[in-house]
Amino acid sequence: MKICVVRIDKMGDMILTLPVIQGLKKANEENIIDVVCSDNNLKVCKNISVINKLFLLNRKLSNILSTIRLLRKQNYDYIYSFSPGWISIIISIFSKSKSKSLLILQSRYKSGIFSKLIERIFCKIFFNNIKIVNRNSYFKQNKSINQSKLMQDLVKQSGLKLLENELINYLFQFDKRNYGHKEICLIHLSSKWINRYFLEDHFINLLNKLKHTGRNIVMTSDQSTKKVFSKIYEEYKHINNDDFINLKEINGILILEELDFNNWTSIINSSTYVITPECGCTHIASLTNCKLCVIYDADNLPEMISEEYAPWRKKYTKLIFNEDNFEEKLNSFIN
Repeated sequence: MKICVVRIDKMGDMILTLPVIQGLKKANEENIIDVVCSDNNLKVCKNISVINKLFLLNRKLSNILSTIRLLRKQNYDYIYSFSPGWISIIISIFSKSKSKSLLILQSRYKSGIFSKLIERIFCKIFFNNIKIVNRNSYFKQNKSINQSKLMQDLVKQSGLKLLENELINYLFQFDKRNYGHKEICLIHLSSKWINRYFLEDHFINLLNKLKHTGRNIVMTSDQSTKKVFSKIYEEYKHINNDDFINLKEINGILILEELDFNNWTSIINSSTYVITPECGCTHIASLTNCKLCVIYDADNLPEMISEEYAPWRKKYTKLIFNEDNFEEKLNSFIN
């Protein structure tokens, strides 16, 4: 079978889609699986051997039209639209695939009656299979809203077989390095750390506690880091991607600033502990052997978010920012 998967959103979403891609390939080695990806998640899937072709979509009109033309030439048997939004829908409709399947996730925050109503009505005309998920209703009924599971359910609904419990960490060849005799605790610096329950001064206090555990502390950055962590940058040494390449030993607390994907995944894979708010780092860390702690926003449906985006088949510690003794629990995590 020739199969196309449309996943044009974030890195974590692509990682949660990999069990589906791998499950399809393991169920039938003759399946040919192509992926339409975004700039954000291209780096995740470009080296995965079970993916045949990648089509990069950057959301410009010319690129969208070009992608549609390329897909139409492939004569797919099945196309799966897993990403929310009309671009994913339009690409799938015009793909000429014999079977078109769509996952519609209704809003967590609005009434299910009207959420995605136009999409639900319109897409019933063009798609052979639609899985509509009222996340609020599912959650209240203790039905799984895990992204990987929902995508697997849609594939089965379309009539294709897949293996459902595959681990995906072996798909990646992350580098692993030795930076000294001490274990490394990696903390991913994201703006999600800063909220009404936890401020930068709290973060500095947390670092002061963690440095007494006998582990080295490294902090990785993203585009939001410098906007919210000015004091951290003043207090601790930070090195850039070029300096990190030549880094031989880590001693104490260090900020690793704007690492490229290979170096970022390498330091995650070299760490014994990873602490991160729920984001792409969560899912990269889930592919390694680290002990993982994921922290959820107390004001954004933390129980529902943790269920929906739980790392695939990875044991991890879950914390919420407004928990009692939050800093002590983090300290205990690496002790």
